Amino acid sequence: MRKLLTVLLISVMVLSLAACGGKQEEARKIGGTLIIGNTTEMTGDWITAFSNIASDSEVLNLITGYYTVDLTSAGEYVINKTAVKDYERIVNDDGSITYEFEINKGLKFSNGVEITAKDYVADILLWNSKFIADLGGSNTVSFRLKGHGPYSKGETKEFSGVRLLDDYKFSVTIDAAHLPYFYELPLVRYSPEFLPFWLGDGVDVADDGNGAYFTVEVTEEAFGDIFKAARENPIYVSSGPYVVEEYDVASKMVTLKINENFAGNYEGQKPSIETVILKLVQQDTMMDELRTGGVDLLYGVVAGGTIQAGHDLVEEGIGITFSAYPRSGYGKIHFVTDHGPTQFKEVRQAIAHLINRDEFIQAFARGYGSVVHGPYGEGQWFYQETRQELLSKVNLYPYSLEDAVRVLEEGGWTLDANGNPYTGEGLRHKMVDGQLMPLVIEWFGSANNEFTDLLAIRLLENPDIAAAGMKFNQTVGDFGELINWYTRTGGEQYTVPTYHMFNLATSFTPMYDLERTYTPGGSVNYNRINDEELYRLAKELVRRDGTDRDGFKKAFVDFIVRWNELLPDIPLYSNTLHDFFNEKLKDWNLTANIRLVHAILYAYIEE
Repeated sequence: MRKLLTVLLISVMVLSLAACGGKQEEARKIGGTLIIGNTTEMTGDWITAFSNIASDSEVLNLITGYYTVDLTSAGEYVINKTAVKDYERIVNDDGSITYEFEINKGLKFSNGVEITAKDYVADILLWNSKFIADLGGSNTVSFRLKGHGPYSKGETKEFSGVRLLDDYKFSVTIDAAHLPYFYELPLVRYSPEFLPFWLGDGVDVADDGNGAYFTVEVTEEAFGDIFKAARENPIYVSSGPYVVEEYDVASKMVTLKINENFAGNYEGQKPSIETVILKLVQQDTMMDELRTGGVDLLYGVVAGGTIQAGHDLVEEGIGITFSAYPRSGYGKIHFVTDHGPTQFKEVRQAIAHLINRDEFIQAFARGYGSVVHGPYGEGQWFYQETRQELLSKVNLYPYSLEDAVRVLEEGGWTLDANGNPYTGEGLRHKMVDGQLMPLVIEWFGSANNEFTDLLAIRLLENPDIAAAGMKFNQTVGDFGELINWYTRTGGEQYTVPTYHMFNLATSFTPMYDLERTYTPGGSVNYNRINDEELYRLAKELVRRDGTDRDGFKKAFVDFIVRWNELLPDIPLYSNTLHDFFNEKLKDWNLTANIRLVHAILYAYIEE
């Protein structure tokens, strides 16, 4: 019955979203506090150039606004008229496309400083600079803009595809080499950045006609300490609906207040909830916190046992309700493919054959999820419209010790520790660069995580693992530590290749583009997989006009088939996400197509 109610609720939510108005309702009063529980530890370093922790990203979204292009509740990208007075799309003779924006006057940061075109240009210049790469961050966010390559490498001081035209006008040019593009409008989605927070008062933005540039050379030697201090200060200058008031490092809790200078989103919507608190909760106790008022909202709940406990609270009639929606993402084993046994696809395939994914998802999601076979989620339209074709073309990797042994032997794992033919005792080995490599997988899993615990049973206690000649060594730590090893950032020790796999989950925005994810040698290619065919297919997926949905679907299937063979991840589940919350929270309409900030903007508290 619960599952039926969930499905019905999803249908009702889709209809209700269409009825959501964009104007601030007079009946709503600004006030109230919303305490949100999150099972992922925050770091207080909200920017995403150096890591990709979802909870940090949620805070960044709450304090960032006035994007040139905004996201609607339906997951569509539109010009943000609150920020943009006017714009023009220009097709150039060389095939590139320029978007020229005129920014509205009177917009302000949280500190009262007026926002101008320089602040938008500063955002692009800073986060794509060689300075960011030298500090260990990713500076490829705008790699499709003209002139990004030379600028990001420090070969030119000007970013030729970014122009500062006057105090309230700037332009960005998409390189013809990256066109057509299925998601063109989001490519020019930029927000203002208060540059003095990051670099001090001595750096300005200028443009002499060849592209925008910093008036001072921004180097690690000159500005590294200033930038590091800014990263360690969690109270950023905000352009969004909220501003950070306090971050408690010990409790991993952040308190945000309404930014009084925020003029609204693309349709002028301003927040009504005065105080938003995000706090760390543990999966095994978070429903108790919801019951006792320790939190008001638990969002994106994935574990089946926790979902069932939430439904029990709802049925008790104590003022708790819920919403549900299909996920645009998946939980996975993430492989690192540049060292150790997992650099070989046969090892990755063998591991897939030694995990009963149908049984795993039943244990984890308990009927609220399904197995997927690539980097996608149940809630994404292109999967829903190609599902049958896709399932007929991919390897489902059914549980089979025999198949695991077969692919290992095909991959050359046929020796024992002495270099003799493997006879079934001990570990398999393979001769790699003249050295015997044992089939030992170093795995880092996050602590206090049912996902990790269930996976450990299947990898550490499964006799078929040993029978295949394989061994897993598990290390457990907090999620921030996992991300440091995953991204190889956060300190010199993390740059040494150590772990072969991690378990975590990922979610997608409506802009489904994996080109950077699988760029050989790319800064956000965390699988570190170098396969030109996979990269080509990822590019071809998005290199089409935005109206070519049929072509996109065909390219999606082709991409997934190749991905499924290489198996840089083992997808373990996609599921129906659940939000459980106190009934004082009204108009709560989070879906897989939007982020937390978009739902908070339209919600309010009724005590």
